[in-house]
Amino acid sequence: MRSLEQGAGAADSGPEQSRSQQNLPPLPPDAMIIVPVRNFVLFPGMVMPVTIGRPRSIAAAQQAVREQRQVGILKQRDPQVSEPTALDMHRMGTVANVVRFITDPSGAHHLVCQGDQRFQVIEFLSGWPFLVARVLRIPEPSVKTPDIEARMLHLRGQALEALELLPQAPRELVAAVQDIDQPGALADMTWPTWT
Repeated sequence: MRSLEQGAGAADSGPEQSRSQQNLPPLPPDAMIIVPVRNFVLFPGMVMPVTIGRPRSIAAAQQAVREQRQVGILKQRDPQVSEPTALDMHRMGTVANVVRFITDPSGAHHLVCQGDQRFQVIEFLSGWPFLVARVLRIPEPSVKTPDIEARMLHLRGQALEALELLPQAPRELVAAVQDIDQPGALADMTWPTWT
């Protein structure tokens, strides 16, 4: 197996695709099927629908469902790139459980994913009709230092101030911000506010 620098070829189609995917080499223990996304970040703990339309992404999702394995949700650097390669991808993403794979009546494919934990790409691998990467799973820190506690209190205060300025902010959102006791979860929830 060698590192993938320019990306794998397009996925096969029709019956040939099914046969080729049944004969795929097994993934190394530290490797993961990668589903590239264009315009969002899935955070640990979030449940989100992911619409997939590219043949390689559909093949990746189908293989993950078939093998009952987690996928890596990884944002591509430029959303305009239609067939992203290893060089087009960010290196930090989220391991996700596939809750459901849905094909709607129009033929569009959707994954319902639940974020599990962060990961870092070590290297992309070749030999599959979709993106595969060796990854390092990053556990959430369990120790809260006084510095982390202070930063968390400061961030919570800023988030609550920002919500006060929004006339339509739901009370449930304010309550959710007040109830979060994990620094990573608070950072994840407030990230879209500051970007």
